[in-house]
Amino acid sequence: IEDPIEKAKIVYQFMQEKTRYISVQVGIGGIQPISANEVDEVGYGDCKGLTNYTKSLLDIAGVTAYYSHVEANSNEHISFDENFASLEQGNHVILNLPNENGDDIWLECTSQVAPFGFLGSFTDDRNVLVMTPEGGKIKRTSSYKNEQNLQKSKATIKLDEKGNVTGEIVIKSYGIQYDSKYTLESYEEKKVENYYKSNLWSYNNNLWIENVDFKNDKDIVEFTENLKILIKEYTTESSGKMLFRVNIFNVNGNSPKRYRNRKLPLRIRRGYKDVDEFEIELSPTLKLDGALFQDIKIENKFGMYTASIKKISENKLLYKRTLLINEGLYSKENYKVYRSFRRKVAKYDNIRVALIKK
Repeated sequence: IEDPIEKAKIVYQFMQEKTRYISVQVGIGGIQPISANEVDEVGYGDCKGLTNYTKSLLDIAGVTAYYSHVEANSNEHISFDENFASLEQGNHVILNLPNENGDDIWLECTSQVAPFGFLGSFTDDRNVLVMTPEGGKIKRTSSYKNEQNLQKSKATIKLDEKGNVTGEIVIKSYGIQYDSKYTLESYEEKKVENYYKSNLWSYNNNLWIENVDFKNDKDIVEFTENLKILIKEYTTESSGKMLFRVNIFNVNGNSPKRYRNRKLPLRIRRGYKDVDEFEIELSPTLKLDGALFQDIKIENKFGMYTASIKKISENKLLYKRTLLINEGLYSKENYKVYRSFRRKVAKYDNIRVALIKK
């Protein structure tokens, strides 16, 4: 292999398959690794040891890589001071591969399952101290912004005359949405079922997960969920009509808390985008009662929301929905507008169509 990136991929995979992570809080300021030889012999190490081991392997392969100190935290982008870095500013070690053809590559060496070059929310988008032969340098890790944190859902759904729903859904996740999903494939069956029934789709009573299949494509960093579901008695009855919520699989029901006298600015830490498309087949014994709702579109500095539903055949509907949330720091005066935006999203996500029996 001549390409240094391809070499690095092979070395990284070798390291992941050979080692496992343990926590060791020793060394100079918690920053000095144990030797690469020792990690190679025992097959385990902490972030320092595993990163140094990977760097040593890459050195032998002729690939330049630098030991890098970072402040790791999933909830904050805590950065090293650009003017005066110190060891106290970091709590984790990752590997930096300088890349002349584009953005630097960063490797998380404590994970046996992370894709090559993918950091996730633990260490992304922050200044780190990169230790080179010429001395320490401040660099910024990869970031995952707004539309890059994408989830695409496509479902085919059937509604019978008793209000029961059967369906198949494919969900593809990227960026930080991938980061929050890809460990699902390591869960036991009961834990997977609990994730969907008690967490993701907890608003759907009488939900049954009939089949789940995962595909984790590490080359393009895409996680795919294929599910078959059953929801008994999904619809509600009102005045002889069957009320059917068309957004079955991605309801944003929570609204931000109200503050009468807010003192602090609004910080949206993570942007993301959801795109949903559900084809709904109605039982031949059912028909629409009245017109479908008009297309909905809301767009502002915080993001965008669209929803539409169309009749594509005598008994089929097509529901489409997009939600984009932009990360950013906004003044406290903007909070009321943001809260109103999210309340409207929650309202439209619960919109229903009325059906009657023929």
